[in-house]
Amino acid sequence: MISDSDKAYILMSALELTHKKCSDIKEHYKPIGNFLSALENDDSFLIELFAKDYNNFKKRYTEFSFETFEAYLKNKNVKYTTIEHNDYPKNLFKLAQSPFILYYKGNLDLVNTKSIAIVGTRNPTFYGKDITIMFAKELTNAGLTIVSGLSTGVDKISHETALKYGGNTIAVLGSGFEKFYPASNINLAKQIAENGLILTEYYPTYQARTYSFPARNRIIAALSQGVLITEAAQKSGSLYTKDFALEMGIDVFSVPGNITSPKSEATNNIIKYGHGACVTSPSDILEQYGIAYKTQKKEKVQLSFDEQKIYDYLVEGEKNFDDLQNFTGFSVQNLNTCLTTMQIRGIIKKLPGNFYSV
Repeated sequence: MISDSDKAYILMSALELTHKKCSDIKEHYKPIGNFLSALENDDSFLIELFAKDYNNFKKRYTEFSFETFEAYLKNKNVKYTTIEHNDYPKNLFKLAQSPFILYYKGNLDLVNTKSIAIVGTRNPTFYGKDITIMFAKELTNAGLTIVSGLSTGVDKISHETALKYGGNTIAVLGSGFEKFYPASNINLAKQIAENGLILTEYYPTYQARTYSFPARNRIIAALSQGVLITEAAQKSGSLYTKDFALEMGIDVFSVPGNITSPKSEATNNIIKYGHGACVTSPSDILEQYGIAYKTQKKEKVQLSFDEQKIYDYLVEGEKNFDDLQNFTGFSVQNLNTCLTTMQIRGIIKKLPGNFYSV
């Protein structure tokens, strides 16, 4: 049975009221459950608050069914918590506009674990992908929960890496569960719901808007002890997450990148202007929180003379096939054989455009 207090928060969410209107209603009606009877009786405060929109607002209320909503929760395995519940994430009280209600799937207890947000561009370079995987893997192995926004690019890589290495991950949506965005990540969302936590402040049928993503980012920041930006262009939405973190006194970490790459412009500027700490290894973050950095010992790989020559050249950076042939002087057949063998052994990897890297 849903309490009147919960009904009030659910209704405000379902009717997509602004945070300001919700705050005004909460401040006026104490307890908040009185909001429902006020609606039934056309209270003058509500008529004044909604002005010309009141009749439309009242009509939408009369069409809403709490019984249908309860059935939805049961069928879709969706749960909710409100700002008045004991299990509501305490970190969200740091926000200037704390969500009044959260809908979620998975393990809500993860909000109480030590966590780090990893955010960045939706279209990372090969460098950005590798860096994100490296940090997400090591931070996961150190026991940190990975928080992100379940978007494409850095967000997706961060969640996938946490799951791959058996860690915890929290995904914060900028839409409702029934209007999931982006659709390409729907299978990943299911995995997170089963093995982590996925949550949103938006009613299940809420369609993502441009402004709902920056709003989502404030929750990502608040749930985390620190925010790591691995790769981001100057107009990246991840900068909202950075700004929210700074406002709340939350650590910001930034990975430096190629100074000629537009995709690293924001991360480099964060460091340049002192808006975050420069990190070049996961140990930089773990030391900040007094967590021991456990590196896995790698078996020493024996290389042939030809393979060693290729490896030493690739350590300088990505090279294409022609560069390798010109540098080594190997025949096409010999070079292909060496590259294939080194790929199979996991020493190097092939990139699009016939490029190779360690």
